[in-house]
Parts: sequence; C-alpha cells; structure tokens
Amino acid sequence: MAATRAPDAAARAAAVAAAAVFAAAALVGPPPPAAALTSADIRSLTYEQVKGTGLANRCPEVDVSKGSIPLSPNKSYKLVDLCLEPKTFQVEEEVGKKGESRKAFVDTKLMTRATYTLSGVEGILRSEGDTLVFEEKEGIDYAATTVQLPGGERLPFLFTIKQLVAKAAGGGSISTATEFGGSYRVPSYRTGGFLDPKGRGMVTGYDMAVGLPAMEADGREGQSKLFKETNKVFEVTDGEIEMAVNKLDASTGELGGVFVAEQLSDTDMGAKAPKKVLVKGVFYGRVAEQ
Repeated sequence: MAATRAPDAAARAAAVAAAAVFAAAALVGPPPPAAALTSADIRSLTYEQVKGTGLANRCPEVDVSKGSIPLSPNKSYKLVDLCLEPKTFQVEEEVGKKGESRKAFVDTKLMTRATYTLSGVEGILRSEGDTLVFEEKEGIDYAATTVQLPGGERLPFLFTIKQLVAKAAGGGSISTATEFGGSYRVPSYRTGGFLDPKGRGMVTGYDMAVGLPAMEADGREGQSKLFKETNKVFEVTDGEIEMAVNKLDASTGELGGVFVAEQLSDTDMGAKAPKKVLVKGVFYGRVAEQ
C-alpha cells in the first residue's frame, strides 16, 4: 500500500517544498497555499524525499470532516501524535506616536530554521462528566525559537506546551464544534549551565563580571546595577492555549484544527523583562485507546 502511495506523496512533496522553505525563511504572515499532506502521505515518503524540503516541519492534515469521535465511559483514551505547527509569531509592542502609544501585537520575522514545530506529543484524554480533559505527558513538546521585531531587536523564547491541561465541553465525543483551552508551563530558554559573554552562570562560571572590577569594588551601587546580570535565575512562567477542532475522521480517530497560544519570551535568566508572544497555527492529533 505504501509503495503505491509513494509516487503520489512524492508529487505532493515537490509541490509544497518551495512554499515550506519560503515560509520557514520569512514567516511574517500566512504562508503561501500548499497542498495538504495527510499522515499516510508523510509516512510513505523516504528520507531523501523529505531531506532539505522543510516537510519535516509540517504537521499532517485531515482531508475530511465527517461524523464525530465517540468516547466510551468504560474505556481509557489518549491523544497521540499531537503536532503543533506555528504559522505566525507576533510580539506585543508599544505602537503609535509618542504620547499616543498603545500596546498591540506586531508581526515579526522568523530567524529560526524549520525546527519550530512540536511533534510526537501525547497525553491522557479522559471525560469528567460533561467535560473533556487532555493532560500532556511527553513528546517533543518544546522548540527554541527566535524572531526579529520590526525595529531589528531579536527576541528568543521557548515555544512549548509542557504540562498542558486543556479542557473542552462535551465529554461524550469530539466533533468539529469541540474547543480545548488550558494553561501550560514555559521553562527558561536557557538552563543553569549556560555562561554569558562574561563567563557568569547560574550553577557554574564566575559569580561576578570579572571585566568590571571597578564597578563592583564598593559592593553597593555598582552591584545594584549588575545584580540581575550577575544573579542568574531559572524562571518558569505560564502560557495559555486554545485549540479549535475543525476537521476529523471518525474512522481513524484523526483530528485537526487551529490553535492560538500566548506566552512570555525569554528573560535572559532574570536580566530582562519578558514580552508577550502570540503564536497562531494549525494542529493535528489522533485519538487512540490506551
């Protein structure tokens, strides 16, 4: 079966490769239209057909929308192969003229290569009365990402859904009207072993800026200016996500839709104030029995 689908999948891969690479190089708006690739199409591709095309950064799509996925109260379920593919990244900035500025989300330019999609995520899916609950457990659930603001500033952040607990109304089934929403944890972009340009770190390296001894000699005023830079912290913040199902296949348990996530950017281990990041994209998953 895979052999017969390979030529068709290869043709689709060739059709979408240019659009996928373009979208990864400059993600400033919705990417150009591309042919949909189902999970069967992606599984039938060889390594050489995927290599260098950006298709490894694509989530599968559900090409039908029929029926609903029933969830029996006497069985245990899980959501597997969950994949989140961002389409746009926006950052909250002050916009407008001086004295009349307001906060708004502005478009950014993606600086990261095609490695920003979350994939292979899975977790428990259960019914609690009239509510569906999804708890994320494991998978490639984070991606280090950097975007560039219109003014040229580059903003790193960790796109993630770690420890996501999302709920939706309607505990008996999943349909195209199902909308999940919940919170997740956003770990620090860098870990304790990271050393800044002056060799300072949280668990290793120097405990002061060796190149600035005069500022630190008094132990008071000079230290206050460098306190946050010197005293590294591993900060964990919260994020929010909403996922709306708009396609599903009851025969295979596959579902797909769109998501909107809001989280904070990196703080440079406590040295900088974070900014709000708004991520919009598509997702795919499959309901399976445990």
